[in-house]
Amino acid sequence: EKSRYETSLNLTTKRFLELLSQSPDGVVDLNWAAEVLKVQKRRIYDITNVLEGIQLITKKSKNHIQWLGSQATVGAPGRHRLLEKELRELQAAERQLDDLIQMCTVQLRLLTEDPANQQYPLVLGVFLSTHPHVPSLTRPTAAYVTCQDLRSIVDPAEQMVMVIKAPPETQLQVSDPAEAFQVSMRSTQGPIDVFLC
Repeated sequence: EKSRYETSLNLTTKRFLELLSQSPDGVVDLNWAAEVLKVQKRRIYDITNVLEGIQLITKKSKNHIQWLGSQATVGAPGRHRLLEKELRELQAAERQLDDLIQMCTVQLRLLTEDPANQQYPLVLGVFLSTHPHVPSLTRPTAAYVTCQDLRSIVDPAEQMVMVIKAPPETQLQVSDPAEAFQVSMRSTQGPIDVFLC
């Protein structure tokens, strides 16, 4: 025997709206709906009387009704489930990115604190890339990079790599690559050196 919730008008209405959302033209046979939902036909009439009263459906014939509202409205329960699923997937991706950022932060700290690396000077830099397969480093980081390191990640036929040595407080402006890619720098604290790799 079905529970009280399973036979409730609220649940039956939601299931009836799902049937409406699956109909390409918004027309539903009420006899068929009663069979599919496994409810008495009078329950279907209870639902259709209310929906007709608020002008969301109209009777096409004795046993057929047609949805008058927008498809977005009738498909709301299904759309809601799709959005919830997408939200869960995005949250999982965000957690994964947070874990990767945390792991990189720890590795970077270990790299800079390693006594074997103390002989190398601390470099603060920003790596900007317009190549789709070479990520930009948009935040200053503490590390060292050799010219060989740069050559190993960049295809010289597709782009040029410049290493810029500039004093603190140097201003860097980069134009939108979709327009004309331009880089300009200004310093009041000292000279700016540019090296091509």
